[in-house]
Amino acid sequence: MTDEPARKRILVADDADTITTLLDTALTAGGYQVVVARNGVETYEMGKSGDIDLVILDHLMPGLLGIEVIEKWRSEGVEVPVIVLSGVDDDTTLVSSLEVGAVDFVRKPFRLNELMARIRQRIPSGA
Repeated sequence: MTDEPARKRILVADDADTITTLLDTALTAGGYQVVVARNGVETYEMGKSGDIDLVILDHLMPGLLGIEVIEKWRSEGVEVPVIVLSGVDDDTTLVSSLEVGAVDFVRKPFRLNELMARIRQRIPSGA
C-alpha cells in the first residue's frame, strides 16, 4: 500500500471529440484523473457528485448550455470550480459565465499551455 496522494479529478465537458481527446491526453500526462461528459445533462449529473475537483466546460453543449449547468449547480450549493471554454467570441458570454459562478473563461481556439497553467493555478495535480 502506498501513501501516494489521490490524483485530482477533472471533468472535461465538451461535445467535440478533438477537444476531449486533446485535454484527456494532456491532463492525464499532467498527473490528473480525467472523466469526460459529452452533453450538458451528463455534465450536470457528473458535476454534482461531489468527487470532481475542477470542470472544464464548453459553453455550447447539447441539452443544457454551460451557463445553465453552472446556474443549476450553484442553486443547489455545488461549488466545484469551473473554467468555461467557448468559441463564442463576445464579451456578454464571458461576463455572463463569470457572473453565474465560473472561475475563469478561455476562448477557443485556446493555447494548451495557457489552459494547463490556468488549471494548475486552480488545482495542483498532486503527481
